[in-house]
Amino acid sequence: MANNRADGSGSEAAESADAVENVQRNTKSQTEAASYTTTDHDVIRAWAQARGGTPASVEGTGDSTGDAGVLRIEFRDRNDDLDEVDWDPFFKTFDDRGLAFVYQEHTSDGELSRFNKFVRRENA
Repeated sequence: MANNRADGSGSEAAESADAVENVQRNTKSQTEAASYTTTDHDVIRAWAQARGGTPASVEGTGDSTGDAGVLRIEFRDRNDDLDEVDWDPFFKTFDDRGLAFVYQEHTSDGELSRFNKFVRRENA
């Protein structure tokens, strides 16, 4: 982790998806708890699946036009009001709304992190 480039080379999900160039590190230097931002579908899927996460939306926010609603990554050990959705409508909604995915690989103490959030792209 001695890499100091503000890129995705420290992201296990980006490396797994062979998409390091599609990820931006959000911290100046690489740290254990660095966060990353991406719009790459393969990176998002790799990150979620490595943690047992699935694509989901907040219950009752989707519609019949294919809009998945308010997007989340669901972890099966939670009891949230989320509806599991397929990856295709999830990513269609993600792209249509001009979103980016912010995530963390590890916490500062080295544990696997589930931190993630969806934000508007800067150029959207």
